[in-house]
Amino acid sequence: MKRLKRVLALTLAAVMLFTLGGCKKKTPEEVLEAATKKMSKVTSADMSGNIKMKMSSTSSTSSSLEMNMGLKMKATDMTSEDMKMDMDMTMGIAGQDLNFKAYYTDGYYYINYSGQKQKQKMDFAAMQKQMENTAGQFNTNAKNYKGLKMDKKGDNYVISFKLKEKALNDYVNKIMGQMNSTGVAGAGTNYADQVKFESMSGTMTVNKDSEITAQKINMVVSSKEDTKLKVKMILDFKYHNIGKDVKVTLPDDLDTYKEAPAASTTAPAATTAQ
Repeated sequence: MKRLKRVLALTLAAVMLFTLGGCKKKTPEEVLEAATKKMSKVTSADMSGNIKMKMSSTSSTSSSLEMNMGLKMKATDMTSEDMKMDMDMTMGIAGQDLNFKAYYTDGYYYINYSGQKQKQKMDFAAMQKQMENTAGQFNTNAKNYKGLKMDKKGDNYVISFKLKEKALNDYVNKIMGQMNSTGVAGAGTNYADQVKFESMSGTMTVNKDSEITAQKINMVVSSKEDTKLKVKMILDFKYHNIGKDVKVTLPDDLDTYKEAPAASTTAPAATTAQ
């Protein structure tokens, strides 16, 4: 009996050692690396998001302006010239609500803004950049972050982060380029030279399948040219049905849209919404 107890104890100890050894705790860097690899293979998108922005001035005539923007976007064949996209965006600014719908198919970007329908010739590479900027996306490579922390919530990992200086500069150039309303006049501009980051941090949710399901970014920036101007932004995006079939809905009257000059790599949506 004593011998049997010893054998059972040794067996149990071996099982526990094997079990604990196999439960190596993942690091934030490992989770990010796996998510980056997985998301790079995704060819469709189904996302929704919200951007809140407050611009304030501390000059003698203090003033502030708030803007809320909500969007829904679906896209298919994102890695080929057969890509199709439909997007619905609502913008609230100065007490006024604006809405526009945008589409992409067959090398054209279509936009319906308050009944004004236009289309622009846009090559595939330019459209990819447009979508990245609109969605507030940035390179999720772990080397771009600092201060990584991670919590486990159910089956999900929630990673909190701050961006390194180079990643910040790349990101602000993306966002400011997206918001630039002067078209090609802004080409080549280093917007990071014009603004100062007071703070920038965020969280990213990664599910058990290494898919990024949500991102939230908080930033405060001020102008280097006008030190009294400050902008606070909160970007909150969610990604749905990752890796599954996505249905893009295009209107039947795209052939009635009036053609405008060909678009540059900056976002036509920002220009049209002026």
